[in-house]
Amino acid sequence: MPTIETFINAKFIGSFQSHEELPADTGDEIAFCGRSNSGKSSVINALTKNKKLAKTSKTPGRTQSINLFCLKDREEKRLIDLPGYGYAKVSKSKRKEWGLIIDEYLNLRESLRGLIIIMDIRHPLKDSDQMLINWCQETQTPFLILLNKSDKLSKNQSHSILGKIKKQVSGPSVYYEILTFSSKDLVGLSDLNRCLETLLLI
Repeated sequence: MPTIETFINAKFIGSFQSHEELPADTGDEIAFCGRSNSGKSSVINALTKNKKLAKTSKTPGRTQSINLFCLKDREEKRLIDLPGYGYAKVSKSKRKEWGLIIDEYLNLRESLRGLIIIMDIRHPLKDSDQMLINWCQETQTPFLILLNKSDKLSKNQSHSILGKIKKQVSGPSVYYEILTFSSKDLVGLSDLNRCLETLLLI
């Protein structure tokens, strides 16, 4: 049975500027992806019950490299925090650089087992999000869409948006789920744990 204790005490391994700098490509990894305002780092901190594990900031675009975490006493089971994408206030060259880092990781990392695609529930399915979903479907990579910041909406509003997203996301047969989530209220935390355990073969 899944438990919300699985990812507690995860530890930070390091921050890497490129795919080539990452540790040995063995074991199992889940990558967290999302636009720079999606609350990606807050999701990781809520999952691990450590507010200081992944650096958060009121300014989007804080994650500029590949941050790697592993489960306690299980270095072969890892969480990957990829750079946020779509932040308009950085230069085009910087956005291109972040895009290359993400692209190389996704297409070259053999230990990748699935993606957690995080979106602000108030602004879901932007073009960059859809590109990631399409990539997952084309490569048969399992994915989870996490509609974060559900605490900003009423339960009815969140449920309505969840229903719309479920109708919009379709394609080749591949494992995927769509969940509402709140890093603040921890809504959806047990379901997130369940999905991660499934993808990481725990």
